[in-house]
Order: sequence, then structure tokens, then C-alpha cells
Amino acid sequence: MEEKIVLKGITRTTGTAEGEALVSEMPLSWAPCSILNDGTITMPDNPVSGQNVKDKIIVYPTVTGSTSGAFGLLFKIKGTQKGPAGIICRNLHTLDLSGALAGDIPSVDGLDQDPIETIKTGDWVKIEAPKIGGQAIVTITRKG
Repeated sequence: MEEKIVLKGITRTTGTAEGEALVSEMPLSWAPCSILNDGTITMPDNPVSGQNVKDKIIVYPTVTGSTSGAFGLLFKIKGTQKGPAGIICRNLHTLDLSGALAGDIPSVDGLDQDPIETIKTGDWVKIEAPKIGGQAIVTITRKG
């Protein structure tokens, strides 16, 4: 049996995307040394290290690192086509916002429930983010 959970948040970059969730309890950096250009996470001590972000909805608290992360995110999306389908954060940093905006993927934060605790790796997640600053809808489908 499937369970559906609907969260409401704030659209930071627009779009609609869906895919399997990959949830990191630790901040992520999109810099090429932290998430390789093939989409593989290589962050020491992060439990999601070794997993791949390609076409997934990536859920994490916020960014760590420097401005190279914005370019890294953009390159993974547009350059190698190994980037995520969308981003959900507790607090989306402007570094990730700029990479998502240039890469034309939806990003959301300010959800009415903590996304790190509510969304589980492997859940199917759909983001509907129609207007910057407006309401975003995140639908989580969990197989029971």
C-alpha cells in the first residue's frame, strides 16, 4: 500500500520535477571535489558518500563550501547531465539557488514539516514550484 504525504513550502526556483529521493542529514557541497561531475558524492564522513545524485530529488539541510558549488551544480545539470532533478532544503543557500536557477531545476525550502525527517531515501518525490516566492507543493509517495 502506498502512503502519500503532502508538504507545502516556498518556491526558490521554478519548475516541476519528480524522482527518487536521496536524503542527506549533513550539509552538501556541489563543488567538483565533493560531488564528482558524474554525480557521485565523495564527502568523507557523510553517510550518503558513494551514492549518485543523477535525476534524483536531493534533500539536505543547507550548503557547505564556497561559490564553486554553484558552478559545480550548474555543470552537473547542464554540462554532464548527471545532476539532480530538483533540490529540497531546510534553508536553501543563495549558492545553491544560483546553481539551480541557472540549471533550470526546481528548488524549495521553508516546508511546513522538516524535510530531513519527513522524506526518506527511496521515497518518490514530486516538486511543483510554479512561482518564485510562492507556494510550492512537495508530494511524497512511500511504498508500504
